[in-house]
Amino acid sequence: MNTVSPPLPRPDRPEGFDQEIRELVDDTAPRLFAVVEEYTCEDGELDARVAAWGLAHADGGVTQVAAVDGGVWLSLASVERAAAWVSRRPGSFGSVVWAGAPRP
Repeated sequence: MNTVSPPLPRPDRPEGFDQEIRELVDDTAPRLFAVVEEYTCEDGELDARVAAWGLAHADGGVTQVAAVDGGVWLSLASVERAAAWVSRRPGSFGSVVWAGAPRP
């Protein structure tokens, strides 16, 4: 037997309240960024890979970063620390690239 619960009733909202909620969500949504690792290959060519994805919060709070390979999940004080985390590997340079940013 498959039963579906009826939707919860929405409270009566003043006119324009839905728009205020949308603006609240848009204004406080975290920004998505990639942590890119640049490195030199054995043949001397420069290469890069996305090492992790992160969320930066508008209020400057904790930045969450998850490694692409799934091995690491970090809570950091800033986006810059995410780049520094990648730069710790010998021969690597980490940088932050904002997703959705206008392309040069």
